[in-house]
Parts: sequence; C-alpha cells; structure tokens
Amino acid sequence: MTNASRPARPTDAGEGALLWPVEGLRGIAAFTVLWVHYRGLVTSGRDLGGFGFTGVDLFFVLSGFVFAPYVFGRPLMPGPYAVRRVLRIYPLYLASLAVYVLLRLWQGGEPLRYVWQHVFMLHTTVSPEIAQYYNVAFWSLPPELEFYVLVPLLAWLAQRGRWWFPALLVAALLAHLALARWGVPGQAPHWAVVANVHWPALWIEFLLGCLAWRGGQVLAGRLPPRHWLLPAMLAAALLLWLAAAMLWVAWGDAGVDARRWLRGNLGLWSACAYALGLAALMAWLRRAQDARGPAAVHGAVPGATGAGASPWWVRLSLLGGQLSYGVYLLHNAALTAAGLLWPQTAGWTRLGLAVLLTLAATWALHHAVEAPARDWGRRLSARLVARQRSRARIEA
Repeated sequence: MTNASRPARPTDAGEGALLWPVEGLRGIAAFTVLWVHYRGLVTSGRDLGGFGFTGVDLFFVLSGFVFAPYVFGRPLMPGPYAVRRVLRIYPLYLASLAVYVLLRLWQGGEPLRYVWQHVFMLHTTVSPEIAQYYNVAFWSLPPELEFYVLVPLLAWLAQRGRWWFPALLVAALLAHLALARWGVPGQAPHWAVVANVHWPALWIEFLLGCLAWRGGQVLAGRLPPRHWLLPAMLAAALLLWLAAAMLWVAWGDAGVDARRWLRGNLGLWSACAYALGLAALMAWLRRAQDARGPAAVHGAVPGATGAGASPWWVRLSLLGGQLSYGVYLLHNAALTAAGLLWPQTAGWTRLGLAVLLTLAATWALHHAVEAPARDWGRRLSARLVARQRSRARIEA
C-alpha cells in the first residue's frame, strides 16, 4: 500500500544510492491502484491494466524490503521506531479521512457515521460497508500498521538464531493458504474473514519483501560479473506476473474465486513476482555500486543541482515515492470531487481532471501535513535515541 510506509533517512551513501528504485516502485504501485479505480471511466473490459490492483501487494513487499535490515539484525530501539512510524502514517491518514468526511457532508450523507472506527483503524474488523464507507483503499492501512508492530518482534527474534526466519516464512505461507481456502465471506466464521484482510493472511507478502532484500544482498556478494542469473530472474518475475494477470483477464474475479487453488492467491502470486524482481534489481544495483561507487546507480546526491545533479529518472522516482502515500489515500476523493464539480464531464476528461485534483491535493497535504509530521518524528526519534544512549552510558 500503502505505502503507505517510508524508510528512515539513509544512514550512509550506499543506502542513499539504492533509495530511488524503491521510491520509484512506490510511485508505480500508487498510480497502478489509481488506474484501477479510474479505468471504469474509459473502459469496461478486463485487461492487464485492471490487474493493477496488485499494486497493494507491491506496497506490502516494499515494506518488507525496507524494514528487512532490522529483521536481519540491525539494532532497533522500539520507542524511537514507534514515534517515527506513528508520525509517518497517522497525520496524513487523518487529514485524508477529514477530506472524505467533508465529501460525505457535501453529498448530503452521514459524514460521521463510521469516523471513529476509521480513526482507530478498526474499519476492516466489522463489515465491508464500514470498511468501504469513506474510501475503499483504506482497507490496506490496518495490515500495514500491523506489519510495523511486528517488526520489533522480528528484530528480537533475529538475535535468537538463523532458524527463525525460514520457520516464520513457512508458517506465514501455511496461514495464508489456509485462510484463502476456508476464510470465504458468507461461509467462514467472522474471525477468519477478518483475518484474510489482516496480518495473518498478508504477513507472507511482507516477509517476501524481507527475503528479497536478503536475497539481493547474497546475490550481489556471490555472483561473478555479468552473470546470467540476474536478467533471468527479472525475466522470470515478469513472466510470473503476466501469468497471474492473464488468468485474471481470462476468468475475472468470479472465475478466480470459483477455483479453490486460485481463490485468494493471485495477490500472493503477484507478490512472489515482485519479490523475485526486486531481489534481482537490487543485487544488480548493489553490484554496480560496489564496483563504481554510489554515483554508479545515480542516487548518491538526490536534490543536487548542476553537474552533480541526479538524472531525471532518479528525480522522477524520488518524486513518485514522495507523493505515493498521498496519491494512494486521496485519489478516490479526487474522483468523487471531479464528479461533483464538473458533472457534465465524462471519459478521459473526467479522468484527467481527477488526476490533476489528486496531484494538487497530494502536493498540498504533503507540504502542509506529511513532510512536517515526518520531520518532527525524525527529530523526536533522534532525541529519544540520544537520551537512551546517554542513559546507557551512565548506567555502564
């Protein structure tokens, strides 16, 4: 999703050099979800573009990739980490929720009907009506937040030995397969249906992102130059995604749900493709960085100007990542607002106006809410880290 998550600032030039591809993929994920919700204005058929709903699965994989260093042993202070996460996610979420409440008021509906369930991110625990009342895209935020809560547990387990990650990966896979098989709305108990849209069923995609990070590290260190495996992995990832997409195009949601082996598993299928491609991409970039320095992957100096400026695709990727969370949260509001403001428009005109409203609202709230809250969280977290380290030195 969400994107709904961003990494902390790079701790060294190497991490900075590898930041822009992740940010670019976040932007792609956000705009593919936007397209899925907007495409009904210009087409009614099933095609590959409609499979863009798996952009949410890409968000989950990217979240695992970003937090993988902590999962595999980097020290993590829970207090400062919690401050960064809360101030990264909640302020813009609450601001966007306020936008949807105002839209409900504008439409003459009940603007506060389910607002408290959404404020506490309980909207996916009761019914589809509540989950979708303001914005259908809000469904992915509770599991994303649950992933963040679980990261300190994973960091703690990382200190207990290497066996734990494969064990959790297998357990998460089995849990997903079981819930996809039996957690069917209208047939399964309520708890199983709810678990299907929360961490028990979706944690496997976060862990696949962690595995992609680890795999990229291992491949970068062990493969000889110009090895065939990395392009083969990228090709396999593309073919894997295309196979899943073509099944959906051929059978649609109803056809997929009618097949027990496939029901609930297209997202996981796509997540496997995303993780495989991400591992290969990051291994290739890391090898280029190790061979020629951070500037080899054009990410060492984001924001620089003149001769040292990053190429346009790096700047575009960083911008896409910067706006991805807001685009994901606000695009459905912009589509509704475009219909209310220009009811005479349709098709590509309505779609273009909605995209412009999305970008304008995202840009405004990024500068008014998202960026200040993120920076405040970083400063507060840094103070907490300094305080804890000072206390540790005194006690030592």
